[in-house]
Amino acid sequence: MSKQASGYERAGMFREAAELYYQASLRKPKKIDYKMGLNRAGQMYMEGLASDVSRAYSRGEYRKAVYDYLEMKAFADKVQRTGVTLRIEHSTQRTFENAREIYLDERYELGQRLIGEQNFDEARKIFVEIHGISPNFRDTRSYLNTATLEPMYQNGARFFSQRNYMQAYVEWERIAAKDPGYKDVRQRMQQALNERYKEGTLFLLNEDFTAAARALGDVYKVNPGYMDVKSQYIEARNEPVYRASIQNLGSGRCRAAFRGFEQIIADAGGNYKNAVSLRNEAIVCASYPIALLSNPMPGNHADGEEFENILIQMILDTKDPFIKIHKLADINQRVLRAFQGTTGSLNRTMLRQLYDRNGIAAVLVLNFSQYQKTAGSLQRAEKTGFERVVIENREGETSYRDQQVSYMEYSRTNQVQINVNVQLVSTLTGEILLSRRYSQTESDEMKYAVYRGESKNLYPATLRNNSYHIDERNYASLQRLLNADQTITSPNQLRDKLFSDLNINITQALITFDPER
Repeated sequence: MSKQASGYERAGMFREAAELYYQASLRKPKKIDYKMGLNRAGQMYMEGLASDVSRAYSRGEYRKAVYDYLEMKAFADKVQRTGVTLRIEHSTQRTFENAREIYLDERYELGQRLIGEQNFDEARKIFVEIHGISPNFRDTRSYLNTATLEPMYQNGARFFSQRNYMQAYVEWERIAAKDPGYKDVRQRMQQALNERYKEGTLFLLNEDFTAAARALGDVYKVNPGYMDVKSQYIEARNEPVYRASIQNLGSGRCRAAFRGFEQIIADAGGNYKNAVSLRNEAIVCASYPIALLSNPMPGNHADGEEFENILIQMILDTKDPFIKIHKLADINQRVLRAFQGTTGSLNRTMLRQLYDRNGIAAVLVLNFSQYQKTAGSLQRAEKTGFERVVIENREGETSYRDQQVSYMEYSRTNQVQINVNVQLVSTLTGEILLSRRYSQTESDEMKYAVYRGESKNLYPATLRNNSYHIDERNYASLQRLLNADQTITSPNQLRDKLFSDLNINITQALITFDPER
């Protein structure tokens, strides 16, 4: 780098030489030769720029004189970081100051004229330039502020005149964030907010709740404490829901009413009118007590009870506010005896008795047409194979000797099958409200092989012409059997998964059923 810098210096390329000496001095700050070279080449470069400043000024090129000087000053400031000080002659500085005064005066007048012509973008560019050269030049800061903020102020005024009050507010808020004292921007912001608030209250008065919620919400988001906007915003959001819920409650659509009042309570914190007491009234009205009648499961009474218990627990786990599940055996033994074993229509008189005496709205009937839980027996089969032995002679050559052997293959399959018909029957009318048929099978299979010798050398065999031959193609398949898992899912584990899957489906069907539709 030093040689290249010296070469640039000899060629009169002082800027390039100085730049290389500068980089070298940053890397090796204690190297005196680099600093001396930087001082020498840098000063020559500075003298060249000083001549450019003088010539430009004499030709009336004041902009060039200003920017050449600024380039010179920036270079001197940069070099100063290495500890090398480059001189700027007093005469050069005085020439710069004279050129700066003339150039900035011309730019200042142009900027003023552009502001008067409302050309704020161009005016801002000019005052940014003036500010960068001389921040305190006359009242540049004020004009720069005007060129920056006035377009936003006028945008706000235009939005306001178009009754886009919140867009006006946003424009004026941007100004206030930069200069809170700019013109009357604070008052204009309040004026925009007040106009939007009045729009909202008028919409609310005319019961246009959607528009009212939108307008009042705009104000609330900006200033939650503005006048009574909070209470009016709550009313705009919740009054249409309240009215619809009242109507639903009166027409017997108690579930819809309950959900509406719940929404109001969650939104308004439980303080909106009498929403809490009406919610409580709606949940009593919407309550849907169900009696579960599970007919015996073929061949396995215990598993039938298990199925019934899992279903009840799943329904309870949903925490559905409407469904109340009961075992029929726990509430009316007489009706249970009458219904047990029934696969057709249930006795209407007995259904009505459940409604009148026990308050049951519907009976959930489970009929198992098939249930089979099979624990498979372990199947054994003796197989013929070959154990391959590798033989190496004295010369290092290898050969194979395949010895016919026997190994065992084992297999077992466990399986559970079920068919169940599910019906939800109204106790008031005997109508079948919901009907589903579910058929499902769960099974697991275990298959593995056992060999007492060296398993990795065992190959399967094929029988051809009453003679066994080694089967190299199926070696990998046999190895998988030899390394296979020897465990199997028990019938009860399969049953538990099947019962869980089926009861999820039944529960989902029950929860999504709406008797009010």
